[in-house]
Amino acid sequence: MQVFIAGATGQVGRKAVEKAIDAGHAVTGMIRREEDREDLHAIGAKTYIADVTDPDTLDRAIAGHDAVVFAVGSQGEAVQEVDLDGAINLCDATKRVGIDRFVLLSSIGAGHPEDADQLEEYLHAKHEADAYVMQSGLDWTILRPGTLTDEQEKGQIRTSDRFDHGGDDDLEITRADVARVIVASLDEAATVGKAFEFVEGGVEVEEALRGV
Repeated sequence: MQVFIAGATGQVGRKAVEKAIDAGHAVTGMIRREEDREDLHAIGAKTYIADVTDPDTLDRAIAGHDAVVFAVGSQGEAVQEVDLDGAINLCDATKRVGIDRFVLLSSIGAGHPEDADQLEEYLHAKHEADAYVMQSGLDWTILRPGTLTDEQEKGQIRTSDRFDHGGDDDLEITRADVARVIVASLDEAATVGKAFEFVEGGVEVEEALRGV
């Protein structure tokens, strides 16, 4: 599969590029700076300079791919421009160029931002982006990982439409596992048209995704 990953230089996106290549996909990573090319080329990815906040750069960047992944993160800065408008821009470009498969990296809590006691602006932006993608007509999957950690990959997760955030303190997931979920979702038919939360758990990633 020819896969385009926006956010390819980020902490999760970079891992997703590597895992997608290991899985046999041909990957193009979106970069915003020329100096980011070398690192992605070294692991076997192609690169394309584009920006999700600039719609005019996106159609040519993603043309010819089979799937598009939005793994861009604002890191709390320019939340509306990146997490909301950027996701919408990439979704629209995916439709314009005739690509069906779209995987959106969202966040735990994005399905019900009104319940948040922190990160309200971020979760509301994610919620609106998720809702837009759901109405896009694409073969979408929306991934809502728990709190991200830098621990080693565990390879096992648990999924839910909505975890009890007030009653469960162990809602974490490693960035490496998030990357694995992104890649495993690409050609897992059971994830199409699904939005779900996931955290560290006791079921192998691929098996868990078949059951969402």
